[in-house]
Amino acid sequence: MNPSHVVLGGLKCGFSVEVMNSKTIRVRRLSSGMGKEAADWHAVYELCCRTGNGGTPIARDRWEFFGRLWVEPYKNIFPQWTYVAEAESAIIGYLTGCPDTLAFAKVKFWNFSLLLLVDVFRGRYRRNRDARRFVRQIFGLEKGPERVFPRGLSRKIRQDYPAHLHMNVEAGWRGSGVGTELVEKFFSDLRSAGIPAVHLYCGADPLEFYRHLGFTELAKITFCGAVIHVVGCRFRD
Repeated sequence: MNPSHVVLGGLKCGFSVEVMNSKTIRVRRLSSGMGKEAADWHAVYELCCRTGNGGTPIARDRWEFFGRLWVEPYKNIFPQWTYVAEAESAIIGYLTGCPDTLAFAKVKFWNFSLLLLVDVFRGRYRRNRDARRFVRQIFGLEKGPERVFPRGLSRKIRQDYPAHLHMNVEAGWRGSGVGTELVEKFFSDLRSAGIPAVHLYCGADPLEFYRHLGFTELAKITFCGAVIHVVGCRFRD
């Protein structure tokens, strides 16, 4: 669940009146954060924060923790399943995802969440509300949007639709085909890897966008006054 994703994952798909030629957009797959790709990952972190408030920027004092929370697990665990869209050498959109959500969640807890928890307790993120929320969720004192769904349902969705994705696009490029190109590249690689289906959690705004790409609604629930949807797309039966 993440940026533009209203605390969830998924694209805040507001459509811009500006339409760019799709030939100017280049989508490529990342790998590790080493070497020259370190700058690409930094750009993804910043774009995550510039779109983290329902498509608009979050407060600057939240950037360090917020970007780390939503991007670092993908960078460290499945870097090869992150994609960026470029125009004139600038990153204007990104997609983070993975082919196996259940496996990802287990590795994420031991190799990322516990390390982040230690940093919080050491005082690295004092007065950061995202850090406080993260701690409460780790200890089961608060549920995030994805966890308000019945546990059995969530597990079945992850089994039947094992892959997942999060995506954000720069404000001036929404409606230009950037999101579609990112998702189509991700889908192509999932099919090549033999992955049968993908899911994501989102608010109401991006539903039409994802339906256009072949997603169907699997479940929905009201959380803090907002409706949260789970949508999935199956590549083959």
